[in-house]
Amino acid sequence: MEIPNSWRILVTGVTSIHGWPIFKQLHKLLPETSLYGLRPPKSNIPEADNVSSFCITERNKLTIIRDEFKPTHVVHCAGVCDLDVCEERPEWAYSLNVEGTRAVVDVFGSDIPVLYMSTDLVFSGFNTPAGGYREDNKPNPINIVGETFACAETYVQKCRDHCIIRLALPLGDSISGTKGAIDWIDSRFRKNLPVTLFYDEYRSCVDCEEIGRVAIAALTLGLRGLFHLGGDRRWSLFDIGKYVLGKGWYAPGLLNGIMRHQEKNGPPRIGDVSLNSKKIRCAIIQRNIFSESAKLS
Repeated sequence: MEIPNSWRILVTGVTSIHGWPIFKQLHKLLPETSLYGLRPPKSNIPEADNVSSFCITERNKLTIIRDEFKPTHVVHCAGVCDLDVCEERPEWAYSLNVEGTRAVVDVFGSDIPVLYMSTDLVFSGFNTPAGGYREDNKPNPINIVGETFACAETYVQKCRDHCIIRLALPLGDSISGTKGAIDWIDSRFRKNLPVTLFYDEYRSCVDCEEIGRVAIAALTLGLRGLFHLGGDRRWSLFDIGKYVLGKGWYAPGLLNGIMRHQEKNGPPRIGDVSLNSKKIRCAIIQRNIFSESAKLS
């Protein structure tokens, strides 16, 4: 994928499980002066001159970046998806996910394209449509994470030029080694600590590297509107545990499984939030064909 020399891309949330592969792949395609990343307060990774640490709700600092870096595009990946923490601290989750997104939209959204990486948790997973949730299915979140991301989407939709990609559960390595499903499960197993996961909670998990490729394709091809991005396989959380167990050759007894109704005092649990990703895959194929045809003509 080629990115025009005139582009200057701002990526928020570069330490997130999905923000890091996007930023990392953009780093290979752009000079450092044309790429800028935002990481959370007190974070010191990645260490680079083109990365700053502050809360996404700080509009004055966003404005300074707008005026000094002058981005031509924004990829908004900042937010919090920890189900337990968000249920315990709903005001904090609202501040980061909703007010943070609103700040990004207000500072940048009137002039330049904004790509927002949302989540499959905007759906309940109850009575899942055959083939997975499509873009025309109405969100019906049952937890704070889903509610705040669904609300944030409404602000992004006010941008003159926007693209929203709802992600399935990302699977891959995080920059810190502590984020994402695989990192969390593996960290428990490495300490010889047990993990209990659900047999009946399903996600159409997507590889982190693919997230990076598709996000950059969405930028370069000028995709607009709402899209879903998941993998071809439906994974239960227990399936993910088995994958990590086998990959690390850990003791089988460390992994336990239960049904959702057996959990006590946990956050509201989704059912099957598998996503139908045909729309974005077809759009990328069609735009690529059109682009190649234009080059040949």
